[in-house]
Amino acid sequence: MMFSNIRKCETDINVILDEPLTSDSCTKLIIEFIKYVLYQKQQIPFTYDSLVHLQAKTKKSDRNSLFIKTLLNSLTNVSDHLSSELLFKDCKVKEIVIIVGPTIVSPKLQITLELPTQILDSLCHTKCKHSSQKPLLNLMRSMMECKEFQDAMTLPLGPTNTFFLLQKSDNNSLSNFFLPKPNYIPSIQTSQSFRIKLLHNNQLDIDCNCTNLVKVYRELANTNFKDDSIMQCKEQSNEQIVQAPFRWYQSREVIKGFKYVR
Repeated sequence: MMFSNIRKCETDINVILDEPLTSDSCTKLIIEFIKYVLYQKQQIPFTYDSLVHLQAKTKKSDRNSLFIKTLLNSLTNVSDHLSSELLFKDCKVKEIVIIVGPTIVSPKLQITLELPTQILDSLCHTKCKHSSQKPLLNLMRSMMECKEFQDAMTLPLGPTNTFFLLQKSDNNSLSNFFLPKPNYIPSIQTSQSFRIKLLHNNQLDIDCNCTNLVKVYRELANTNFKDDSIMQCKEQSNEQIVQAPFRWYQSREVIKGFKYVR
């Protein structure tokens, strides 16, 4: 009974998606969400876009320049490696945990992103057909409608660390970026814990003509892609892959919050 009472600290937020996510659009969605959390929790002094513009005008000798450059590089690394994880057909990512706090076992804020069971391969689907814009709007709307989440975002928090962990089934256990964390158990001790569930609409139709569009694009671009690659897109969903058990992995990148020094 004690465990049940503690578990109630985690607030569920359901996000209904009107269209399927691809590995690219899912990555974009997650990274934009991370930027939002970093700014709202005062881990970065300005919005991400403002920091990009500021970095372009800041002298290298300015001590703010190093902080901004480190942040931009860290988010780029997380984005690139997360995109690869979602793209690998032998890898299935179940959920991603964002932890803001001194350590992963002492979170001040913990947010779990529960991914859809099916994420489309970006190599077989076009960005124009599967943009991240609508899913991102659905996510933001659901967050705005959750009073508990908005209250958590407005609570002041000094500069600290932001960690990224993911739970995945991966036949390739070796990774240079997401490192195995076999003993990790998500904390249930923090009062600021949220589980955001990215759910497909029951009426969602994942069939599309992207495979044909990709083929036409490659032919027009005079690329050397063979028809075999198109067939792989069609047959990918029919392949029987023996899944490895789900395990926890932690990103090498840890974002350190900072304030702007005038």
